[in-house]
Amino acid sequence: MRFPAFAASLLALTLTAAASGTDDLLQYDDGTAEWFTFEGEYRGTWFNLDDFYPAVDATGFVVNYAEIWFFHVLSQPWDTSDFVGEITDGTPYSPGIVFAHDTGTAVHLSPFYLYPVAPCTTNMNFTVTEIPQFSPIGAPSIASDLSPAIELRSFTVTNPGVIDFWQYDFLIRVNGFPIPPVKLERITWASLKSIFNCLR
Repeated sequence: MRFPAFAASLLALTLTAAASGTDDLLQYDDGTAEWFTFEGEYRGTWFNLDDFYPAVDATGFVVNYAEIWFFHVLSQPWDTSDFVGEITDGTPYSPGIVFAHDTGTAVHLSPFYLYPVAPCTTNMNFTVTEIPQFSPIGAPSIASDLSPAIELRSFTVTNPGVIDFWQYDFLIRVNGFPIPPVKLERITWASLKSIFNCLR
């Protein structure tokens, strides 16, 4: 049984915290961890290079590492902090080559760094996922921001083949560079979300 995210929404909202990033990271989240979920047999973020490099004919992305952030609330204890992280080519609908598959240990409001086994060049689309396979309750709980997603890129999968897109963005980021190399635009999905939230 999975604990729904809304079960502790009031608690989570009182425990917000900054989750800083760098200019080298691709991220959809706005940089603040405000929410968490135990939902899904696995959960992740689908990175589409067109979202970050719209004026460039990027054909792929060299992944140095991925970050997966977690959110732990004492009233919703984890039965384990261990999980499996994956970097996979393709979309959630058509996964391809697995570039990284590693067991990690989650820590509250800290990133787990997931490194490919060898240099990894994806296509235009790739996913980073957290698989809570050691826990019957779906622990450890992944962190999410609480500003509406501009593009629905974070998702959970409970039943095989059924993809549920999250209305916010999980704190999953990727460090690397596109092929051909080009500087990341200063206006990214994360910064757009931050600007939007300041105006609300």
